[in-house]
Order: sequence, then structure tokens, then C-alpha cells
Amino acid sequence: MVMRMISKDVQPFSVVEDSGFKDLITKLDPRYKLPSPAHLRNVVLPAQYEELRKKVKMDLSDVDDLAITADCWTSRANDGYLTVTCHFINTNFDMKCAVLSTKKLLTATNHTAANIAESLSSVFECWDIRKKVRIIVTDNDASMKKACELLEIKHLPCVAHTLNLLVQELLKADSLIPLMSKCKKIVAFFKSSTIATEKLKEAQGTNESYSLIQEVPTRWNSAYLMIERIILIKEAIASVLLISSKAPIPLFADEVAVLEDVCRILAPFNEATKQVSANKSATISLVIPIICELHQKLDVLGSLVTTKIALDLCGILKERMPARLAPYQSRTVTRIATIIDPRFKKLGFLSLSNADQAAKGLEMEIQSQIRSHVPPQIPTPPATPLRTENTKPMFTFLQNRMSEQVHSSRADTIILLRQYLEKKNEPEDTDPVLFWRNNTDLNALQNVAKKFLCVPATSAESERNFSKAGQIISDRRCSLKPNIVDMILFLNKNQI
Repeated sequence: MVMRMISKDVQPFSVVEDSGFKDLITKLDPRYKLPSPAHLRNVVLPAQYEELRKKVKMDLSDVDDLAITADCWTSRANDGYLTVTCHFINTNFDMKCAVLSTKKLLTATNHTAANIAESLSSVFECWDIRKKVRIIVTDNDASMKKACELLEIKHLPCVAHTLNLLVQELLKADSLIPLMSKCKKIVAFFKSSTIATEKLKEAQGTNESYSLIQEVPTRWNSAYLMIERIILIKEAIASVLLISSKAPIPLFADEVAVLEDVCRILAPFNEATKQVSANKSATISLVIPIICELHQKLDVLGSLVTTKIALDLCGILKERMPARLAPYQSRTVTRIATIIDPRFKKLGFLSLSNADQAAKGLEMEIQSQIRSHVPPQIPTPPATPLRTENTKPMFTFLQNRMSEQVHSSRADTIILLRQYLEKKNEPEDTDPVLFWRNNTDLNALQNVAKKFLCVPATSAESERNFSKAGQIISDRRCSLKPNIVDMILFLNKNQI
């Protein structure tokens, strides 16, 4: 349990030597002798890692289809790591995610596509999942894309990363750069002065005061959050800046108006990023519907914004959105995930032709399932008996021909698809994975749903592991060996 606490709460091994922790354990049970940091690191940690590893490997052995997220990052000790996570829907139709590896690249001195591909392949072989991996989700880095090509595995760019790139293009508009720079200077002023920060709290005059948020280009939606917070407490900011020496010039009324319009423009992208970055529900089926929603909201924004700069930004979005987001609408994984989601079906697409393409793709998947290992199970209503007494068949030749009739997988496929698509769409708050867990009468469709809905829309899970790893490789434990980092992070993310 001490080791569990260390991995779960990201504590250093030396916590067992801290006097306060020793006092706590002694109070709980004076007879218990705490293990040394070396014993925890060299004996207990590897044992718990191996035990949990066997459980995860057993879970993966029962799964036919896996999605992978992967990304590279650098620790405080300046070591380069590759984190690999896997996502799947198990036999009980539960969404599952597991961290497989957090290790240095095979060749630590370069981050080439070939080296990344070899490192990923090594992880797949270690877990015996090479044939189960259907898709790899990463950021838009060229080396990651090339690595997937070398592995001959489909690649899906992280949707949240793509949305962030689109927003960053917007923020680089010449008309907006001076205002964004001014906002950053105002935030930096308050961040660098404890006196100004205290005055800002007092100026807000409420029990709950807000602090400012600085924009970081690599942090999704940080520009939106910065602007939103500035607008929220703009009066308090202005009052403090006016009475502070060496303070930046406060925002003018017309600048606030621009910021309010920019906030309206960025709000849908903030909401979209949050939706596709969820880690406990299906997100891949949201991608195309979210793109449809963004297009619709952009059309409405043209009549809501009032400043010229905001109107120009809407124009930039109309020009750049198709280039950034259109590829997701033509991908098989996003198409089939959308149509297999009972909330959307064929209504979740921007165009009817795309919906038809999705239906054709789903038809092929169903037929493949029926041909391979799924016996045809076509739901039929309870039959009303047309005869009440058993009589000997008159036409024996008909019975013989019926028994010899060849079953058509295509006919079964078409019937299943029509029965599914012609049913009324489920409400928006329906969990698509739970829906398919309960619809056991559509076996072939169930398996298609399991194959596609497990794919995450983003590589956010890898990003979350970076944050956790940053706590593990802290100032108190910056010299941890890479294999220890791997085991601690594995326990931290995978143990219940």
C-alpha cells in the first residue's frame, strides 16, 4: 500500500524517510517497519508492475481491435520519452484505456520517423498487439505521420491539435496581433507584481476573486481563456492599471468590443475541443457533427459580431476551415463512427453525398463481419401463427429447396443496415457505447461499433501522461532512471 500511494499520488520514494510520514505510520501501527526507498524501488515496484502488466495483457488478449495514441516529450532531466496508450472496447462493452509504455526512443539521439516507427513496433511486439492495431492517433507532426506510413498503419491527426492550429492561424491575423500583445502585457504585469495582484482582488469587491490567465500557444484554448477572463473583470483591471505606476495602458472601449467579438468567435472552438478530448466516452463519432456545428455557428457569427476586425476574422475562418477540417469528413474511421452512432446516423453529416459514402462503408464493414465470424442475426417481430394444427407437408420438393437455399451475406447486410438506419435517432444524451451494449440483436453492427467507437478523436491521453510524468520527474526525483519512470507511470495510470 505504501508503494501504491507513491505511484498513485506521485510521491518520491524518499517519502518513507520523511519524519511526518514516519510519525503517521507509527501512530497507525507501531509494529510496522517501513521499507527503505531502495527496497520499494528495486523489489516492490517491479513486482507490482509485473502483476498489473499481466492483467492488462490479459485484457488485451480478448480484444480484436485497438487504437493507439502516441507522442514524444522531454522531461526536466532533458530526456526524450515516447508515451504510448491504447484504447479499446472490451467484451462487456466498456470503454477502456491503458498506458502501455513511457520509454526513451530506441535511438535516443534522434527523433526521425524511422526511429519512432521502430520504437512503436517494439512496444507492439512487447504487448503482442501488432495485428490488432487499427489506427494511431498523434499530433500533426510530420515525423509521426511518416512513422505510421512506415508501419503501414492508418494515421489520424489529433482533432484538438488541428483545431488549435486553426485558432493560432486566426490569432496571427495582422489586425489582431497588436491587441493580443496588449492583453499579454497586461496579464504579465499582474503576474509579475504581487501588489498589483492584491489590488486586483480588492477591486473585484467580491468574496470570490478571479486571477488572470496567460496565453500559451501550445496550450489548447489558452487564448480564449485569457480573453474571457479579461472581459469578465475588465472594470477591476482598468481601475488597478490607472492607479499603478509603470503599468500598461488599460484597454479602450473599442478594444474591449473587439475582444468580446473574438470571444464569441473562439467559444465554439473551445467547446469543440473539450468535447473531443473526453477520455471516458466515445469521441471519434463527434468529429464530423462538430465540424458541421462549427460551420453553422460561423454562418451565424457573421450577423452577431459588430467590429470590423471580428468580421475579418470570420472571413479568415471561412477560408481556412475547409482546408484544416475537410480531411476528417472523408476519412473512413470518422464516417463510419458517425453513422454507427445512434444519435447521428445519416443526419450528422455536412453533405448528403458524404452520408451516402458513410452508409456504403458501413455496409462493407457489416458484410465483412457476417462473412468472417458473425452468424446473421436479423431481428424479426414475433410471428403470428397462421396454422393451428400440425399437418404433413404437401410440397416436399419445396422443403428440400428451402433447406438447400444459399444464404446471402449481402442480403443480410442490407436488411440489417436498413433496420438500423430507419429507426428513429436516439436523443443527444445517449451513450453510443451503452446503446450498442444493450442492442445484442444487431450482432454484426455491434462488432462494427466496437471496432470504430474505441478510437479516440485526440491524442489528449498522451498529453495527460506528460503532465503526470512532469510530476513524477520533479525536483525531488529528477535523477530517476527511465525504466523506473515507465513503471511508476504505468502503475499510476492503470491501477484502479
